[in-house]
Amino acid sequence: MSFKRSFRGRGFRGYALGALAALAMLLAASPSRADTAVSSCMTLATRGNYFLTKNLTSAGTCIVIGDEGVSFDMKGHTITGDGTGDGISDGGGEFEAMAIANGKIRNFSVGVGLDSSCCVVIRNVDSSKNTGVGVLVGECCSTIDSVTADNNGTAGIVASDCCFTINNVQANNNGPGGGIVAAASGGDTTVSNSTVTGNGGAGVFLDGCCSFLVSSKVMGSKVDGVDMNDCCNFVINSTVAFNVGIGVSLIEDDNLVIGTSVFSNGGDGIFLSNDTNQITNSSSTGNGGFGANVECPGAITGLTTKNNTSGGLHTTGGTCTQLNNKLL
Repeated sequence: MSFKRSFRGRGFRGYALGALAALAMLLAASPSRADTAVSSCMTLATRGNYFLTKNLTSAGTCIVIGDEGVSFDMKGHTITGDGTGDGISDGGGEFEAMAIANGKIRNFSVGVGLDSSCCVVIRNVDSSKNTGVGVLVGECCSTIDSVTADNNGTAGIVASDCCFTINNVQANNNGPGGGIVAAASGGDTTVSNSTVTGNGGAGVFLDGCCSFLVSSKVMGSKVDGVDMNDCCNFVINSTVAFNVGIGVSLIEDDNLVIGTSVFSNGGDGIFLSNDTNQITNSSSTGNGGFGANVECPGAITGLTTKNNTSGGLHTTGGTCTQLNNKLL
């Protein structure tokens, strides 16, 4: 299953306009005489609004998006598979702009598999208990909002390019792939207001620069809680706790942890490598390594540490500015 394709010269503005078009379709998805009822597994072959009229079961892939400009409202119904195929697939069509909303998907290999498409809006969808991935979107600039992806065999949500907005998501008790994964080195992804607990891989893994984890809970991962690679990543007003490995691990420079509570992780509470990183108004307590392990120069202000096995604060490299810290 291919996770990526090239931008094919379209550019960011085209993707952003496509995402706005998908959102407009979703907001206008109440049935009218122009909308098409769906009562069986099928290909939604032409652009327009479709709505599901009953629960569906399927051997293999059920719904295939066959054109861009498709809006599919599941109307609270459930699509159930036999452990293979995709619940909803783009069929490799490389479409720009589509919307999926308001239903449940169970027991497919991939619940929502839009490997080749961009500018997608997925809202109010529960894609759980699939044998592989709950939700997979392959291209940039998509919105995943009010989505649940629990108890999937591999991973909860996989975003395979840059520039995703992931808000109000539940991604719990998924397999070794982790809870929320944005793994294309593109960065520019925001995860906010989300709960990510008990996953077999990292709770949140964001690759590439300039991504944000905001007002979220990441707890009980079997490895690290939060892994963010490259520069200029931010963890803000979040809780990261009870993870087997490091609580918050930010690699490269110019990263920031602010207003965040990190506690009872198996490794360091906060690990910041390279330099020019900052910790501001955060706490790190009861971790199995250091409360904070920071490569300097940088700035550490308003940090509270207590009862960490290896000590409160460990710095390497140059000198970090320290102010108003309580290091116990």
